[in-house]
Amino acid sequence: VTTASAQENSAFFGLANRVGAGVGVGTEGIGVDVAVPVTKYLQARVGFNVMPNININTTADVSGTAAGYSYNEQMDVKGKFSRTTFDFKVDCYPFANASSFFVTAGFSVGGDKLVKITGHSDQLKQHIAEGGKYNLEIGDYQIPVDANGDVSGGVKVKNFRPYLGLGFGRLIPKKRFGARFELGAQFQGKPVVYADGVGDLTKAIDQDTDDDISKFMDWLQVYPVLKVSFRGRIL
Repeated sequence: VTTASAQENSAFFGLANRVGAGVGVGTEGIGVDVAVPVTKYLQARVGFNVMPNININTTADVSGTAAGYSYNEQMDVKGKFSRTTFDFKVDCYPFANASSFFVTAGFSVGGDKLVKITGHSDQLKQHIAEGGKYNLEIGDYQIPVDANGDVSGGVKVKNFRPYLGLGFGRLIPKKRFGARFELGAQFQGKPVVYADGVGDLTKAIDQDTDDDISKFMDWLQVYPVLKVSFRGRIL
């Protein structure tokens, strides 16, 4: 009986002889993927994730000079967190006959502009019109304030991000429907601040900036992934 059961399992999950699909929600956003088996121990998937807009309203430091004097002021800024990513991952089921436990590895691409930063100050616009120069300090960098008193930039990470994870649940359920839980991490590299229309940014004079966006950047090198999905077998 055991031999017959193992043979049935191997036949059920043959090379691309089944197709599964899933819809999930988690820290990557709302995701959709399609999966096929490689062997009874390996299943591969491709999909995409859409992160809805999440806004961070905070106050950031502005440093600059006007009329020959140095000034330190503050500006209300908005950080908008949103992105669309595509991924390819391979799940390994080491105990395929007895458990739906899996470990997974793969990568995500796209969504390198992680946070969009915008801000405006009428007061700084007036100072700049009088010859002043100001920079908004985010993390270790300065984003210049333009002649209209606006700042426009953001935070970028690597476009290609390796991924490791584990969890429970099959990509292709043995029955028609199933559920799945996954916990993992994207390795994004060190976040980089950029400014629209500006090349390399200068380092900030104050290395101890304490705004919410700077705090957010501190833990962005490893992005945590927590996802719950519902699966269906098409074939």
